[in-house]
Amino acid sequence: MPYAISWEPAGVHRRYFGHVTVAERERSFDEICADARFDQLRYAITDYLSVQGYDIEPAATEEIAARHIAPLRTNPHIVMAAVVTDARIIAAIEHFIALGFVTQDYRMFATEEAARAWIATRPGPGPVPVSRRRPPVR
Repeated sequence: MPYAISWEPAGVHRRYFGHVTVAERERSFDEICADARFDQLRYAITDYLSVQGYDIEPAATEEIAARHIAPLRTNPHIVMAAVVTDARIIAAIEHFIALGFVTQDYRMFATEEAARAWIATRPGPGPVPVSRRRPPVR
């Protein structure tokens, strides 16, 4: 599993490393969205700096972008930051954003510190109303 997910009080930090396949990207996305903490997230940081290989297929990027629609309607308050310097991954993220499936702020940064500084400037919407929360997973 070439990723690690760390839950933080208001967000989630996902770090990819080694060679990352499309299936592993999908698995990490599903793991985050299925977690009961998802409804309270205010930010998601994805760190690509330790990636040595990254499967990039436009059709897969389009599918993953489309898969964001329902979770981000459940919790529309998330902002997303990518920590990335690899030109190929930057191009894939730009393609993802250009598809228009995600309306939340999504920015790219060269360092985690810059990403966190940007997140700190984002206004918080307050707690998610009970009516918008998903029932707990049992």
